[in-house]
Amino acid sequence: MEDSFKYADLIVKYLREQATPAEQQELQTWLEADVRHQELMASMKDPGTLRAAMAFQDQLDVEGDWQAILARTTPLTVHRNRVWRKVAAWTAAAALLGGIIAVYTWPRSPASDPRVIADNTHTFKNDVLPGGNNATLQLGNGKKVTLGNRVTDSLKEADGTTIGQQTGELVYHKAASSDNESALFNTLSTARAGQYQLTLEDGTKVWLNAASSLKFPVHFGSGERRVELTGEGYFEVNASSARPFKVMVQGMEVLVLGTHFNIGAYGDAVKTTLVSGAVKIQLPGKRSWQLQPGQQAQVQQQQVSITTADMEKAIAWKEGIFFFKDDDFKEIMEQVARWYDLEVQYNGPMPAKRISGNINRQARLSQVLEMLNFVSGANFSINGKKVTVSTKK
Repeated sequence: MEDSFKYADLIVKYLREQATPAEQQELQTWLEADVRHQELMASMKDPGTLRAAMAFQDQLDVEGDWQAILARTTPLTVHRNRVWRKVAAWTAAAALLGGIIAVYTWPRSPASDPRVIADNTHTFKNDVLPGGNNATLQLGNGKKVTLGNRVTDSLKEADGTTIGQQTGELVYHKAASSDNESALFNTLSTARAGQYQLTLEDGTKVWLNAASSLKFPVHFGSGERRVELTGEGYFEVNASSARPFKVMVQGMEVLVLGTHFNIGAYGDAVKTTLVSGAVKIQLPGKRSWQLQPGQQAQVQQQQVSITTADMEKAIAWKEGIFFFKDDDFKEIMEQVARWYDLEVQYNGPMPAKRISGNINRQARLSQVLEMLNFVSGANFSINGKKVTVSTKK
């Protein structure tokens, strides 16, 4: 596989006119070895093909993601980050080659999914690109706006609130002259293979994982600040003792004064992990539990258990990483399926052992499955966006 990455890197340098004479000679040797290589390079002379291929690479902002990850890491994770950086570098190099091959060889139709591409490892029938910054915003009047990576003009709400659009993020700014305290709500939703970031009018920041939504007021009044979450979100709440912040999720309430925490509620269990500050879990009947930093509360069928959290694991998704540590195989595949928008079919029993491993969420699906094959022994096949898992009985 490393040969594919190697020549992908050479092609990237060649296209950017950054290849050294030695690298140019090596690329020439590769071209002369197979007529298909020559046809591929010839196709790149078409500006339309090249722009389309570059578009695949633009979906993978690997370097930007890694800068964000490194800014948040501690010395304890430096070694692991070196491994992850290598995976990210390979992903970036292979992205352009994968995109060019996909544009050049993959059957195109108006209904085709641009994330389904050709597999250049020759291991699978096809490959699938990871999810990215895409979401839908429903405004107060019910109008829906499709969001992506591209920065466009600001949106305006009926009360004068300005909604700024940055790369993968919305930022709410209350109109300076507005004293309207009426309840005007927006909902930000991500589908499978989507994620998005949001800065609320009070300065609170929210990261939404795939298949999640957040309903929130366009601006908060003088009382409590209340939002409703489905799926998974990471919150950095702007502290205000006079205006407590509340997250409603699956019939329970997380009360916040000012803190960093993660809530995951994909199944019938709600996991709240406190990074810093203080939160209180409140259930019907006035039952409540106070969390300390580093603790995780799991609520399932009105039963609450509080344990010491694995912080690196709990917030890995926000940092752009799949991080598995003694995890159930099916739960892992559910995470992968959400991020790549897959249908998963199982042939044979699930791997019984608990799985540990990690990889950048910007990796192509083939790379993730190869890692899972290595740590679990399960075999995988890809057909479009359907993944079949086969295990030995």
